[in-house]
Order: sequence, then structure tokens, then C-alpha cells
Amino acid sequence: MSENLVSSIQQLILLGKGDRGRLEYILELITRGRALPLSDQRYLESIIPLYLGNQDLESLQKHTEQTINTLYNEIRTLDDRLQRFEKRGFEKYVGKKTVLFFATVFVGWHTFQNSVMLALGQYVPSGAIQYLFPLNTLANSFGQGALVSWTFVFMALAWPFIGAVHLSRFIRSRKISSHS
Repeated sequence: MSENLVSSIQQLILLGKGDRGRLEYILELITRGRALPLSDQRYLESIIPLYLGNQDLESLQKHTEQTINTLYNEIRTLDDRLQRFEKRGFEKYVGKKTVLFFATVFVGWHTFQNSVMLALGQYVPSGAIQYLFPLNTLANSFGQGALVSWTFVFMALAWPFIGAVHLSRFIRSRKISSHS
């Protein structure tokens, strides 16, 4: 078979026209030098004029280059968007929220020491309390036992504010990308 036929099949695959799997199978048969079944020959005879018309090799090459340039521009646009995300410190900021979350849980564990000990008191030896609640032990040694509770209240109240900020940024980003 001729190089024009191979080029036409490759062009159809590139354009996304026809049955991609069947076209790839036909292309493989041709490149291996095998004969095409009559049904595949008829398929090509019907699909090539339908989608490619009577185009010459030069116009097919030009169209291929245009398609490649379009894909290249889309990749460049996506790369630019990714770089903007990285410049904003998106990944670093997610890490800060994770640390804040675990710090909130840690301080909350100490804030609810009385409730935890009420539930688990019979299973925990009295000498182990200082190891289960080291922050409270430290705060009490400086006479600042209430500091742990106030810290937890502040941290717990910060989460709705952080969530609202991120929700507004998300909504704004959706509006911006839908206009683009």
C-alpha cells in the first residue's frame, strides 16, 4: 500500500475521526505488509473521502502541523497555570493547615483531660496521667492551667474563618476559570 494511505490513516487517527482502534489495527496491518480484508478496504474507501476529502499531502501536513501547534499551546497554557499555583505556595500552605489541624487535636486532647479521665480513669494508672497529658502537666507547673483551654478555644474558632477564606478563594477561582 502507498505512503499516502498510511498518511491518511495517521491523519484520521490524529483528528479523532472514525474508529480509532480499527484504524490503528489497519495501520499495523499495512506497516507489516499484510493484505487488508475487503471490509477494511471498504471502510477506508468510505471514511477517507468523508473526513479528508480530496486533500493532497501538503494540506494534510499543514493540518497536522496546526493540530500539533494547538496541542503545544494547550500544554504551555497548562504549564503556566501550574507554575502560578506553585508560585502562590499552594503545596506549602496545605502543609501549614495540616500542622494546624494536628496541633488543634493535640491541644484539644489536653483540654478535655477531665472528660477523658472520667471515661478511661479506671483503666489508666494514676502515675500515667503526666505522660498522657504532658501539656497540662507543663502548664500547671507554671500556674497557667487555663492557658491550654483558651488556646484550644482560639484554635477551634480559627477553623471556620480559615474554611470561609478557602471557600471564597475557591468560588472566585471557579468564576475566573469559567470566563477564561
